[in-house]
Parts: sequence; structure tokens; C-alpha cells
Amino acid sequence: MLRRKTMAGALLRAAVIVLLLCGHGFADAHPLSRGDGDLRVMTYNIDEGTEFRALVAARTPTEFLLAVGDTITEVRATDPTARMEAVATQILAANPMLVSLQEVDQWFTGPFDLATGTCGNLTLEIDMLRDLLAALTAHGGRYAVAAHGVQRAFPATPGLVPPAGFVCAAVVNRNIILARTDLRVSTFRWGNPQSAQFDSRAFLPTPLGPFPVTSGWASVDAVFDGRPFRFIGGHLESNDATVREQQGAELRGGPAVTTLPLILAMDSNAQAAPAPPDPTYVDFIAAGYADAWAEVLPRAPGSTCCQAPLVNDPVSELDQRIDLILTLGPVHAQRVAVFGADAASMTPGGLWPSDHAGVAAQVVITGRHPGGGRSGL
Repeated sequence: MLRRKTMAGALLRAAVIVLLLCGHGFADAHPLSRGDGDLRVMTYNIDEGTEFRALVAARTPTEFLLAVGDTITEVRATDPTARMEAVATQILAANPMLVSLQEVDQWFTGPFDLATGTCGNLTLEIDMLRDLLAALTAHGGRYAVAAHGVQRAFPATPGLVPPAGFVCAAVVNRNIILARTDLRVSTFRWGNPQSAQFDSRAFLPTPLGPFPVTSGWASVDAVFDGRPFRFIGGHLESNDATVREQQGAELRGGPAVTTLPLILAMDSNAQAAPAPPDPTYVDFIAAGYADAWAEVLPRAPGSTCCQAPLVNDPVSELDQRIDLILTLGPVHAQRVAVFGADAASMTPGGLWPSDHAGVAAQVVITGRHPGGGRSGL
């Protein structure tokens, strides 16, 4: 909040806030209100640190061993702990009541016994949620996990990292919803956390056989200023367009079936811009969903994806809008902005906070969804 001191000081602080809130270039800059009078929500894919390209390309057992080693090496190179500090800065700049996070990973590593062909005890090496919550708290943010769901989990798998040798690695990929805890219960509260994986899923071919690549969602019901609503976070399939479209239909026919006003904040992997739009995005719009970005800044690109895999590209490579805030019912977007898309958001080591930019919207709920409904809170 700005304090009343000198006019010059106020103008300087206002300029700093504008710089923090700017998105991908001045065309996208549209700062959110810093007041507490309106509901602000955010979606952010915080990047698990790899796209598993080496694993997808592996065709022999040796290639697969090297691919596992390449994958954990790539994750370490993206310095998740430092990046979570940068992500926390972007979340605090947006100041959302609810945040939908994707690719919130835990990476476990340990030894591989070549004689027995088994993995030893694994220890937690990287915990992105732990690091993000610690960074938020350190900078004065007050957030708690309101809902979480395991999107996918790869079991302990041996890999080879020349010249260091063999290693075993495992990963748990989660969808998380964070909620602010510093507001009065009479102003903001939440409950009824839910999560699930989609039935529709892609499969990763490996020398050990096909491995399911699942995607999922998480949700909470909330009340802000006496207005109940449902908030859903999700992550749709990236590579298989048919599976992605099926998952979108599952989402609309499952957790999104409610009489409450609805806010859906997700990495859709469905291109909204530039044209032509992805069929999954078209499906949501045809089903009556409003796109917060298109409502407020229809002529601005709002690009959110994607930086280079090692997130060390010196110039932003964001060129498509796939991270979406969609609404259904009496919910209207007032402001929207992208976060983590300019060079000022990079870590001291020169890494982007994520390969995605975050998107936040300030919205107003004007009434109940047709048919009424209770939040259960």
C-alpha cells in the first residue's frame, strides 16, 4: 500500500509498482489494484525444470539410462530454489487471494546398486512447494495450501550421469492451490478441497514399456465479501491434442459442474493466441466460458509460454498465450496482467522464474450463478 508522504516519494513508489506489475512489454502492462476491495486470482506454471525430451527420445536401455541422468541434471541446472524466490516475488506483486500452481515438483534422488540392479534409499533433494512457501513467508506473504493433487509420479528409476556414475531419481508432480491467510474470515474463506486426475491420458513409450502421463486438477469453494464461488486449477495435456480436448471436456463435465460462479485458472496447453486458437480453447469459449484476458486486453498478446528449457535465454521467448483464467456465470474481469515475463524478474544467476509467465486477474462477482447454490462454507 502507498503511504502518504511527499508527492515525489509517492510518484516514485508508484513507478516502482508499475514496473513490478508489467507484463510482456508495455502493450500488456495493466497493473492490478493494490486495494483489498476486489477479488484477485492467479495461475502460474512454475516449471518442474525439464520437458523430459531425452526420455521421450530414448529407444534402448542405455539411451534410457542416459536420459534419466540428463533429466535430473537439467532440473538441477534450472536452480529451482532460486527460481522459487523469483516466483514468490511475482506472486506477492500480484497479491492474489487464490493461486493455481502447476508443476510443483518434489525430486528424490539416491544410489543405484549395480550388483543387485535396485535403487537404494532416496532422499528429498528438491521440494518446490517448500521453497516457495518459505520465500513467500520471508517476504511477508501469508499463504497456505488450500488444495493439492498429485498429477503424476515417476517411481525410483536408475540413470547414468557421466562421469559421476549411476543415480536413482523419482519425481512427484503436483497441482497446488494456495490461499491467503491474512484476511478476516468475514472477508475471505475457503473449504471443500477436491482434486483428481483425468481419465484421459497420454502414454510415454519407454524401453520398459509405455508409461501413463497423467494430468489433473484441484479445486476449492470460497467466499469473498459474501459472494461464494468455485475456484479450479488445472493442467491439461501438452503434446496430444486429442487427449487435451478430452480432458477439457472432463473438466467441464466434472468439477466445473456447479451452481456457484466459477473461476478456472490453468495451464491449458491450448493456444488462445496467436490465431488459430487450439480446439480445446474453442471448446471452452463455445461452452460459455469468458476469457479474462480477451475481455480486458483483447488486442494485447499476453504471451505466457515458453522460455528455453534451461530458462537461461537472455531475451524472452514467450510467443503464445496458453495460461488462462476463464470464468463462468456472474464473474467479470476488471484487470489482468502477466507476471515474470520481463528481465527484471530473473534470478541473480540469470534464470527466468519459470518457462511460463504467470497470469493474474482482478475480478468481480456480481451475483449467483443461475439456479443459486451454496458454497457449503
